[in-house]
Amino acid sequence: MAQVQGPRLREQRHLGLAAGDETEIRQTAQADRILLEGADLSAADLSGGRLTECVLRSVTMGDADLTAASIVESSWERVNSAHLKAPRSTWRDVTLQDSRLGVAELHDAGISGLVLRGCKLDLVNLRNAVLADVLFEDCTIGELDISGARANRVRFSGCTVGTLEAREARLKDVDLRGAELQRLVGLSGLKGAVISPEQLLDLAPSLAQHLGLAVEPS
Repeated sequence: MAQVQGPRLREQRHLGLAAGDETEIRQTAQADRILLEGADLSAADLSGGRLTECVLRSVTMGDADLTAASIVESSWERVNSAHLKAPRSTWRDVTLQDSRLGVAELHDAGISGLVLRGCKLDLVNLRNAVLADVLFEDCTIGELDISGARANRVRFSGCTVGTLEAREARLKDVDLRGAELQRLVGLSGLKGAVISPEQLLDLAPSLAQHLGLAVEPS
């Protein structure tokens, strides 16, 4: 199983960051090497914008619109958003830590080098997204939808996933062994994933139903 490579952002790169101005970000949808702390970007229109080498800390982003935006070599810490709209967005070398997202619309997104650590996520829509080198660590996810997505080198560690929907997903080196999977939809989309023997036993009834097998005592 290939190791997931996390973001290349280093803590020392945070040194010398300028204090961010949320008003300017709202107006320009652009930010480069800034530290934004305790700000409110609720309902901000950042569609088509670009955040590069930025640190967002304790920022509220309810109903922020990041459609087709680019987030590059950045760190988001304790970010809170009930509804994050980011379809067709690009995420490269980003860490999202100790954050709370209600609905995260990331369908058709391009995501590489993303680490989500200690996050609580209600619904993550990754339909038709392209993912590479993604790590979910110590996260609680209500529903994760990867239907139609292409995922390469994705790993879960210490996570709980209420529902994983994987219809027509194309997976390669996707390690689900570190996820407690409570419900699966679209079993055929799990081809290319790695699961544990315990998970296989848990999946047995669903697999039998999916294959049309009748399981009866002899």
